[in-house]
Amino acid sequence: MGKSRFEVGEAEKHSLTVDWDMVMKRILIEVDDQKIADEFHYSPGAKKFAFDVGSQEVHKVEVGVGMMRWVFGRKISVLVDGRPAQSPSAGK
Repeated sequence: MGKSRFEVGEAEKHSLTVDWDMVMKRILIEVDDQKIADEFHYSPGAKKFAFDVGSQEVHKVEVGVGMMRWVFGRKISVLVDGRPAQSPSAGK
């Protein structure tokens, strides 16, 4: 995945950044440039980060690090209110 940025919210907009370093096995999650998580994940198992974004307009965000698949690495998923998040640059 590398580094991806997502926009969360309609009227109250927030910037969500997910940075997955496959070599160092490090995940950095930031909302509006504030760290939510900064961890190394060496276990082959899956891990999920769940948190709320916003104060007036609250959204449930989940960032999932999938199980290690030998050839393909890990799948990173980002859900906002249970739906896959779309990067602003998607489709451009």
